[in-house]
Amino acid sequence: MATEFSFEADDKPIEDVLFSQRKYRVPRYQRPYAWGLDQVTEFWNDLISSSEPYFLGSLVFCTETEKRTGYVEIIDGQQRLLTITIFIAVLRDLAQTLDKSVADRYHRQDIAVEDRSGLESFRILPDDSVKDFFGSYIQKRSNGILAAKPRTPEEVRVRDNYQFLYDKVSNEIARYESSEDRLKALNDLRQRVADLVVIDVELAREEDAYEIFETTNARGIDLSVSDLLKNLIFQKIPAADNRDLAKDIWQEITNNIQATGTELKKFIRYYWLSKYPFVTEKKLYREIKKRITDWKALLDELRESSEWYNVLLEPSEEAYQELKNGDKIYDSILALSLMDVSQCYVLLMSILRNATKLGTDPTRVIQLIEKFTFQYSVVCKLPGNKVERMYSRYAQQIEQAVAGVPAKRLPGKIQQIFASLEKELKAECPPYELFNENFADISYKNSDQSRRLIKYILNQIDKHYRPTAEYRIDFSNVNIEHVLPQNPDPAWKLTKAQIAGYVNKLGNLTLVAKKINAKVQNKPIPQKLPELRLSALPITKQLVDELEKLEGKWGESEIAARQDRMAELAYKEVWNF
Repeated sequence: MATEFSFEADDKPIEDVLFSQRKYRVPRYQRPYAWGLDQVTEFWNDLISSSEPYFLGSLVFCTETEKRTGYVEIIDGQQRLLTITIFIAVLRDLAQTLDKSVADRYHRQDIAVEDRSGLESFRILPDDSVKDFFGSYIQKRSNGILAAKPRTPEEVRVRDNYQFLYDKVSNEIARYESSEDRLKALNDLRQRVADLVVIDVELAREEDAYEIFETTNARGIDLSVSDLLKNLIFQKIPAADNRDLAKDIWQEITNNIQATGTELKKFIRYYWLSKYPFVTEKKLYREIKKRITDWKALLDELRESSEWYNVLLEPSEEAYQELKNGDKIYDSILALSLMDVSQCYVLLMSILRNATKLGTDPTRVIQLIEKFTFQYSVVCKLPGNKVERMYSRYAQQIEQAVAGVPAKRLPGKIQQIFASLEKELKAECPPYELFNENFADISYKNSDQSRRLIKYILNQIDKHYRPTAEYRIDFSNVNIEHVLPQNPDPAWKLTKAQIAGYVNKLGNLTLVAKKINAKVQNKPIPQKLPELRLSALPITKQLVDELEKLEGKWGESEIAARQDRMAELAYKEVWNF
């Protein structure tokens, strides 16, 4: 049965909407400001390319809140309305250099609202993520935004969009010589904005706004599962007693995920796969809406899981100190973060979230996941969707066991699950021939991700040779040494072009202290050896022995031979499980 909505819809110029005496605000469930330069470029091109007003689309508002709060809520249209406000701020700031009275008129008519006593407030109130920055640097006069230092992605978008529009308008009015003609050009642009045509849709009931939001997309920006879920949670957990608990917790979750540099929607899907049956991102929102009844419990679980997700992607030793064998678990988690492979986080979130309840040590299985991920994903680059489903299945088994198995029997049940997982990981392990073929392609690239991965591989090989586990390499104090330099000394009698195909191969690399690396530079082998002999790292000591046996001969064939030996060692011993 279709939902019936109580609403009114009229086509109007934007001047009758945004520049009226009404005040608008972005409601709590809306996404942050998301328009980037692509959308703002399209807005600018549309604005100046037609002599007639163009259709900006529909704007959807909820009027029920106006009597209670003084604000009409923006259900759909905040991206466009905030961008128009940025544009007007650009016109105001440029007018300030030509005629302060015109700048004042733009500000009072289009950005601010004055009550009968002359008290000024702003026409539009953004959401909390950008409200202070927008108010200080867009809505206030003499804002100084071009010198501002944004702190969040939303603030960066506001600053960048202002800069883009400022440059465009500046170039537009620079075609005119007199101040009078430049003011006329600014007025023309302001009128073009005022004449933009919209369909003004006004909903009478707040509950209708939530449903409309689910089915409405802002121009050029598709709603993601995180936007829709946020909307739904805020609907199910309304603000009360001067505290918006849902909004506060959601902000904590957002902060945790933003700190990892990944998308909120990806975390939400991984959280879901760590507890519930496998589902694609496309169907995730519908599945959550259908299955969940306790929305506060969901929100609390999302918060807890976001904390674990944070320390999975940005691991610190302190985060794992409370766990048994926390140092070993940290080493494996750090390794996985260096590999930049995420499917295993589905299972790891479940293990870590329940670590204190399992009754058995998960260290071995986490180490197995590290080794499997290196072989399967990093070296052989095999399909991730297959293992994602597998990890989700075992995560659910852990959740079900923790929830339903008596405490005395739980450790045994978890051990059975881990044993089954180990068996399946071994079954999916790539054959040596495939591993060896792909390992030959591993090489140094000039990026942080590549350097971190190369250091990890060389460190693990070095670790394998160490007689004891009494020390751990500090990656910040070692460099990757190219035995054959990338830019060889003339004594090598080789050019950069001649060595380009093999100089960055793993077989040509080792680890040395920064001081040693600085001294050996691009020198030939005989001059490098005295410095390399100073290294205490087994991987470099073995390399020195090899170089001495080869009497300084070091080229493409020697590098390939060392890489083959490293591949066999890696597969059969270092990452063998």
